Amino acid sequence: MKLLEFTDKDLDQYIELAHIFHSGPASFTAPNHTIFKANFDHIIDHEDAFGWFIESEGEIAGYVLCSRMFSTEVGGMALWVEELSVQEALQGKGLGTQALESLIELFPEILRFRLEVAPDNKSAKALYQRLGYDFLMYEQMIFDRK
Repeated sequence: MKLLEFTDKDLDQYIELAHIFHSGPASFTAPNHTIFKANFDHIIDHEDAFGWFIESEGEIAGYVLCSRMFSTEVGGMALWVEELSVQEALQGKGLGTQALESLIELFPEILRFRLEVAPDNKSAKALYQRLGYDFLMYEQMIFDRK
């Protein structure tokens, strides 16, 4: 498994995979190609966001989106794993584990790795706990600018 950083030529492939992810139970939002395009453009043009394809045996098996930010709770940098998606047929082969471990190696300066998990996604919760992630007992609230 290796992570392949998005290039400016990868938009269509990212959109295809993001559509699948946002059509499934791991996401609470419906696929939105306008948002996918904005995400991709930001990743390509800025240093605070990252996107990689998960490659296994020469094939694209999924993708990871992350953003870097300062966390006052830990007094240092945090990496928010926004989306981690492995295609259904390739799940259970350790690719999610390897992707998360690769992120830890890629970002030695990061003090906290943070992610979200859908309440009913028992397999993802088990994976994250096995890798040492703990639940952060916050409830999130949002305000979307209209």
